[in-house]
Amino acid sequence: MKKAKAAPGIQDERAFHNVALTLMTLLAIYCIIPFFLMLSISLSTENALANNGYTFIPKEWSLAAYDYMWAKRYTIGRCYALTIIVTVAGTLGNLVLTSLFAYPLSRKDFKPRNFFAFFVFFTVMFNGGLTASYIVWTQFFHIKNTIWAYILPGALMGAMNVLMVRNYFNANIPYEIIEAARIDGANDMRIYARIMVPLSKPVMTTVGLFAAIGYWNNWTNGMYYISDTKLFTIQVYLKKLMDSIAFLKSSSAAAEGAALAFKSLPTESARMAIAIIAILPILMVYPFIQKELVKGMVVGGVKG
Repeated sequence: MKKAKAAPGIQDERAFHNVALTLMTLLAIYCIIPFFLMLSISLSTENALANNGYTFIPKEWSLAAYDYMWAKRYTIGRCYALTIIVTVAGTLGNLVLTSLFAYPLSRKDFKPRNFFAFFVFFTVMFNGGLTASYIVWTQFFHIKNTIWAYILPGALMGAMNVLMVRNYFNANIPYEIIEAARIDGANDMRIYARIMVPLSKPVMTTVGLFAAIGYWNNWTNGMYYISDTKLFTIQVYLKKLMDSIAFLKSSSAAAEGAALAFKSLPTESARMAIAIIAILPILMVYPFIQKELVKGMVVGGVKG
């Protein structure tokens, strides 16, 4: 007996699904390739890199870059601990402030909400600039050489995150639930803590990941506001280390004996080892929150 042919609509859907799956697979491979290239370079010798360039399989294997990093493990460990503290504290603060700001903007009975929404959007297009920000944070808030220099400037609350959370509140939490809670005697803070936040796990996960990545990768605040080496985060320390290696290797003022010693320092391989060390925590966390992240991005981006 002949098999019944699928309906044209089903065939078109299957064809689209196969094409989309193929394109996504190719895109995933395209995104993964640089990571494997970085790993290969970090495991290569400097001579092999100089003679053969970048290759996916090292011509000469070496752990010199990681040995160099291991020799500074105590300093790097302290920097990692500070980075974790900054990331956790900054992410929690970002989630609280973002959701607290987004909640009244989503309330239909809050009359000035359009004004505050415009105020939030205005900050996306205009800012005071780096010089003005530096003066404000150092002269008025006195955050220089404090841990607050990593948490407060630039990343504590983002306008786009506020709008995303507001859209999620509008699109996914019926206003009737809020009205019912008000009738039962709940105040705004109770509604926010017991209804809005628990029902907003996907968008909170999305905003939290964005904030965590921003704090983890942030080295500019450390360059601007931190000069105490004991307050270096991992990104600031590794940036300083990379710059120091490059300077020592290229310095023409170094003595001949010192210059020979500097030549043994890993440069290209160390840079890639630095990059791998910096991105490992994000790679380990992302798979556990991928589902909520995608859901929050899709639903939170819908106009409410």
